Amino acid sequence: MIYSRSGVVIIACVALLGGLLVGGHMRAQSVPPAPSAEQQKAEHEYSEMLARVQQGDMTVDFRAFRVAGAVKSGPLASSLEIAERAAFRNLAVSGDWMGALASAKRALDRNYASPVAHYDAMLACQKLQQADEAFTHEKILNALLDSILQSGDGKSPETAWFVVTTQEEYVFLGRMGVVPKSQALVNKDGHAYDRVEVLDPRTKESHSVWFNTDMDMGLYKLPPQ
Repeated sequence: MIYSRSGVVIIACVALLGGLLVGGHMRAQSVPPAPSAEQQKAEHEYSEMLARVQQGDMTVDFRAFRVAGAVKSGPLASSLEIAERAAFRNLAVSGDWMGALASAKRALDRNYASPVAHYDAMLACQKLQQADEAFTHEKILNALLDSILQSGDGKSPETAWFVVTTQEEYVFLGRMGVVPKSQALVNKDGHAYDRVEVLDPRTKESHSVWFNTDMDMGLYKLPPQ
């Protein structure tokens, strides 16, 4: 198990995150259109923040980094993460951790603001005993997940945690030490939410948590400059 700065457990289990392959809102696969003005703006903002993060600057607005990474990826951001996660998992379950790490790095090359890709890279580095690189991915992972934690308390639609892809939900829930049991899409007051039923292994009790999924459902707009 890996612990975050706050001491909350991140469940280091490939099987748990296997749920990423079936969770989420699948959009129809199609040839993506030319980048929109919004995507071009996001690409510029993402590039600026990427350079800072890769230089070790942890003062970046990691929520904005996640948003820019998802917007620049286009409307199929969640589908891309699902495919990347499947490639990583297939290599991991076969014991090919070098191949799994290479797969995670390809995902990071596409979107360095993805908690899923940093989790996978961290796990592969741990398996390969690459402690320094694992620590780097863990540090960025924690910063990305902290930006979700700070967005609400997850107890209601009004205070839902804000995610940019549904795959973020599963990594985040792993950090919280709970196991997802079921997921339902709820539309309320012009917003989209995932209501996830989770099990706390420590208390054996279940409860619901809420995530705002406006980005994944195409309802989120970049704030004006």
